Amino acid sequence: MKQYSVKTLIIFVRICATALVLCILSLFLFSFVATTRLGDDVWQQLGLNKQQGTEGIYRSFTSGYLYYYQARNAKNIAGGNRMAVAKDLLAYSKQYVSSDAFKKQYEQERKNAKPHEPELKPVRTKAQIQKDEIASTEKSIRELEKNMKGMDAAMQKNMKPMMEFLTKTLKDYQDPNHQYFTSLVLFEKNENEQILERYKRDTEAWEKNYPADYTSIIKARLQQFLAVTRDVDFNAELKTAYNKKVFVNPQYERKSTEWKQAFRAGKEITAMARAFAEQWLSELK
Repeated sequence: MKQYSVKTLIIFVRICATALVLCILSLFLFSFVATTRLGDDVWQQLGLNKQQGTEGIYRSFTSGYLYYYQARNAKNIAGGNRMAVAKDLLAYSKQYVSSDAFKKQYEQERKNAKPHEPELKPVRTKAQIQKDEIASTEKSIRELEKNMKGMDAAMQKNMKPMMEFLTKTLKDYQDPNHQYFTSLVLFEKNENEQILERYKRDTEAWEKNYPADYTSIIKARLQQFLAVTRDVDFNAELKTAYNKKVFVNPQYERKSTEWKQAFRAGKEITAMARAFAEQWLSELK
């Protein structure tokens, strides 16, 4: 798949409570239909319907960038409900990743992303190039002669250098060893080689981003999630600057978006999500 980082703490960013849940969830859902039901009340608490929620998750996964989805009611989720919502979403994501629906969607996505084998132009021989160039130049001369007949004397005089140039070019092309023919052979050969090299690179990238067995993608995303959330300082102090909360420690301000979202999610939910990811990883070995 495209280079997807753990950048999907989407819905819970707004509530500063369950950001890490969607970090895992949005990396593994890319269908609007799930094989396991998540209660409608969970989506309603977020101010979304199921399709809107999965659409935000889908875009974050397939586009490879953090997609901020407006969960308009997220701030209103009671603190005591946040852990339950987080657990439900994590269970939902894991079960869906193991489903036939996910596999089918992934295979279709992989097929659509596969580079098309290029159609190479045949490399002409010097003899064919000479024939083609002579024919093209003769055609240009005929067309210029025809046009000049309808011109006045002044215009014909202006066109005379062009006619002389074409005539000389035609004469030069009578020589089968003209350097121009050799250059064109090399150009056409190099053009095909570049096309094949680009196709090779694209195919290698496709095989890396869309492996036949997507288990490696799941492992990588879980490992990345664990790495990002490993050293979050939940005791970090905040201050207000320019009407927003920032870290007192300037080093924390330079941390990744995911690290900051983990901080906002809180220690309890982060610990729960990490334990869930570790358990999931152990099952994938």
